[in-house]
Amino acid sequence: MKLAELQTRQAGLPLRPDQLLGPKELPEQKRSGRVQNGQANFNDILNQKVAEQSKLKFSAHAVKRMDQRDMHPSQIELERLNHGFEMARAKGAQSSLILVDEMAYVVSVKNETVITALDRDAAQGNVFSNIDSVAIV
Repeated sequence: MKLAELQTRQAGLPLRPDQLLGPKELPEQKRSGRVQNGQANFNDILNQKVAEQSKLKFSAHAVKRMDQRDMHPSQIELERLNHGFEMARAKGAQSSLILVDEMAYVVSVKNETVITALDRDAAQGNVFSNIDSVAIV
């Protein structure tokens, strides 16, 4: 699916992973950050979708973790993440854990960046340190 098609997609419908990514990438294509047919990679699309809603961006580490854990948030989930970010910022938070359904995001509010992302399995049994707030949205 082309980026222009994603931009015109009706809000609120979840995007499937096959709609975000083009054909399977070869290892040398992953290093370049682009798929062969010129479509944007997952990181580019994710950052663009978030940028449409807020200033919040995803670190390379967060994108890597989301890809490894097969986390593909829908447009509504991204909007909820942004809402949690805005709530944390309004309270003066510096670093926040934002919980959206089965996903957890550690966000640097100060830098407007998602630092890492975890699904329910990865978050189980972990201790989150160096955060000053939690937003459940």
